[in-house]
Amino acid sequence: MGLPARLPSEADAIVDAYLAKARGNPMDALRLVIRDALADLCESERRSREQRRLISYGYARGTFDQG
Repeated sequence: MGLPARLPSEADAIVDAYLAKARGNPMDALRLVIRDALADLCESERRSREQRRLISYGYARGTFDQG
């Protein structure tokens, strides 16, 4: 998921972009926002699963020199 908007003007620009994409229909714009948010959430969860898969929880082999 993305970062929160830093400035009100940034949030307004996002609103304007979604309204333009929805041809001025606020309900369609809301649906687009929700669709994109869910897609971002799914992608974030996929990346998180991938990172967990790559982490090794095994033990290191070899000896430790306690010299």
